[in-house]
Amino acid sequence: MAPSRVQSACARCRRQKLKCDDTRPCQLCIRSEAECTDVVNKRRKQTIGARQPQNRKRPEHRPLPVNTAPSDDPRLSLQPQIVPSGTRVTDLVTSQRERAHSTFHHVQELFRNHMTTLRDSDAIPDGTPANKQSQVPGSRIPIIELIGIQLPSAPITLTLLDAYLQANHWYLSLFHEPSFRARLVTILQTEGILPSEKSFLLLLLAVLIIGARFSNHETLHSLDPQFNPQQSRTIWIEAVENHIFWILQEATLESVACAVLMSIAYLLERKTQLSFTMSGLGSRAAQAMGIHDETTWGHLDPIEVQVRRRVWWSIYMVDVYIAQAYGKPSILPTVQFNVSEPEDLDDTLATCPGIGSYEVREDGTFKPVTIFSYNRYKAQLYSIADPTAHSIRLPHIKRTYARLLDWEKTVPRELKLDSFSENQNMINDAALCVFSLQALTLQVTYDYKHLILFRPFLLSKKYLGVRLHDGPVETQDRSNTTIRDQLFTSALRMSSICRWQNILIILGNTTSAAQLCFQCFTAGVVLAMLALSELSSPRLPECKQGLARLIRSLEVAGAGSPLSRQSVDILMEAMHLISAEEVKELVSRAGKPAEDVRSVLPTANLVTRLAYSRGTGDIHRAIHQPDAVHGQEMWEELDLMPDESEPEILNSISLYQSLASLF
Repeated sequence: MAPSRVQSACARCRRQKLKCDDTRPCQLCIRSEAECTDVVNKRRKQTIGARQPQNRKRPEHRPLPVNTAPSDDPRLSLQPQIVPSGTRVTDLVTSQRERAHSTFHHVQELFRNHMTTLRDSDAIPDGTPANKQSQVPGSRIPIIELIGIQLPSAPITLTLLDAYLQANHWYLSLFHEPSFRARLVTILQTEGILPSEKSFLLLLLAVLIIGARFSNHETLHSLDPQFNPQQSRTIWIEAVENHIFWILQEATLESVACAVLMSIAYLLERKTQLSFTMSGLGSRAAQAMGIHDETTWGHLDPIEVQVRRRVWWSIYMVDVYIAQAYGKPSILPTVQFNVSEPEDLDDTLATCPGIGSYEVREDGTFKPVTIFSYNRYKAQLYSIADPTAHSIRLPHIKRTYARLLDWEKTVPRELKLDSFSENQNMINDAALCVFSLQALTLQVTYDYKHLILFRPFLLSKKYLGVRLHDGPVETQDRSNTTIRDQLFTSALRMSSICRWQNILIILGNTTSAAQLCFQCFTAGVVLAMLALSELSSPRLPECKQGLARLIRSLEVAGAGSPLSRQSVDILMEAMHLISAEEVKELVSRAGKPAEDVRSVLPTANLVTRLAYSRGTGDIHRAIHQPDAVHGQEMWEELDLMPDESEPEILNSISLYQSLASLF
């Protein structure tokens, strides 16, 4: 059913003076998981939203997205359940974002209606920074006086910018490319810069650092034989580090983007702890300048509005990924920000040749799938699997799993890996190349989210048989899916990407290679732990074959990087461990009667006794849904102490900790 449409703000948005939309429930309430109700008109004794919903006409000249109907807005299937109208929970308890206002925010509200000019407040937390001295127009100074180093020649700088755009801009968009290039050309032509542009200059250095890593060294040598990419990267990193506290104090859009890129640069430089720390600094800097709340932006240029949205969603996705990779809590929970999805600008309008699907945007309109659609779908995926809490309860895990399945149905053909041939040559078609990279990384990220969601259960072998569907589902096969099944399926599908070696080779020269390598490494560890948990299972050969394919993918996509080499070494050691344990298992069973060999499996009598001990004759449920999953025994084995009312699982276990239990 399509969402109802109204002509006024909902009660919550009107109370907080937020910019509401015309759908019910509105997007702000959905994002905050709050009840969305309309304002009651006491004179007419009816709600404004009680009118007949207006039917949106589908564009006649536009085909529908694959697997998407006009009434199947992807956000409708992913939204939380709304509290019934008779339950007035939100009247008593405010949302987490509503409670996040600072004391100084209330000071501003106190004086807002009295037109009083506030005194200096830069020493008060969240106060207004002291006024900066305005720069005289045209007072440019040499770059070396501002940051202590000189930029490379114009041809080298522009070549490094192009290398950066090919390596990262499609994957994590942090600025508007035409505007960025125009500012850069002005600096190169005048050989000087305004002091107020220092944050842009530091962002440029971060761009050059990444561009130098992925550029063609022969091309650079032909432009300037004296230019050394490795030495230049070291100099530029040191220059940014010398001004890191200035970046944090300045808190501009460019300084936040610089922090995000430096987090990526440190990860590529094998400085993982610095990468983790820099990501957190960038997140806090973004919050300090209010990027997390559009209502505080005021009137801005339309391009700057979209760039702010790009920066926020980029740093949000980086924060979630790093939190999951390191097994730490996320800094930026979804319920505490109010930023719409970025729209397309003129640098992201390219479409995929030969397909032409449409995506459903946040406002409910249908628009063509572009190279920026990938970022919007990826942001939705991260929002679903956002580790907003240090612990996740079992019912929440099942709801998240259902939302992940619903999200997969909304992905257009342009972002599905099966839409691209395994042997297709994509070098000569830039748009096709970008979409193929996006399709592969999006599929791997989707499967990776399943692994992260169910990873805590790997520590307890006998509870991997928990069913993921409590009610009726589309097919009988899916209704019997267990945690073990989903872990196995997701990890095995991740291993299948080795068939697209043409895409993996291209991906190896992008910033996304580091994340993909770690995701494949995660899948390999999961397969290894599943194999060791069931050495007599028919799935054991598939687990070993999947491990071999993942190792091959790491070798191709990693292109010899330290991350890929170390991951391959560990997974190879895991394969040797599996083989050794398999031999021990076979030797221990040698000479035993067949009945003793099968004793590891539940007998029919045991299953029947389990079924009838529950008061039912459901033998199938006795196998797939062990009673202990909701009992205290499971949580004691996981070394957890949950609330008695609802079991929970700590989801902050890092992959490396899981790996330690493997060996």
